[in-house]
Amino acid sequence: MSKSKQKGTAWETECARYLTSYTKKEFNRLPLVGSNDVGDIKSQAFSEFVFECKNRKDALSSLSQIMKETEQERLNAKADFGVALVKRRNFGTGGAYVVMELHNFAQLIKERIKSEWERS
Repeated sequence: MSKSKQKGTAWETECARYLTSYTKKEFNRLPLVGSNDVGDIKSQAFSEFVFECKNRKDALSSLSQIMKETEQERLNAKADFGVALVKRRNFGTGGAYVVMELHNFAQLIKERIKSEWERS
C-alpha cells in the first residue's frame, strides 16, 4: 500500500472512530468499489449521509475537486447529503473541516425545522 493510501486509510479510520465515539452510533469505513465509489465512511443511523474523507496538503486549494467527488459519491449511493471531512493541519480530528454544498446544508436545516414543527 502506498504512503498516500496509508495516510488516507488512517484518516478514514480516525474519522469513523471520532464520530462513533461522539455520537454513540456506529460509523464504519467502506471498502473501495472503483468508479462507483459511495464514500469512505457510512453509518446506518445516518444513512442519508455519505462521508468523503480527505487528508491532503492541498485540500483547501483543491476543495472544488473534492466537492465534485463527494457529490458523485452521494449520487452513486443515492444519499441525500454529501459531506467532506477534510483534515486540518496541526489540529486533532475534532478540528477537521466539515464541508458540504450550501443547497445540501439548507435542505438539512429545512428538514430539521420540519421535524421540530411536527413534534410540537
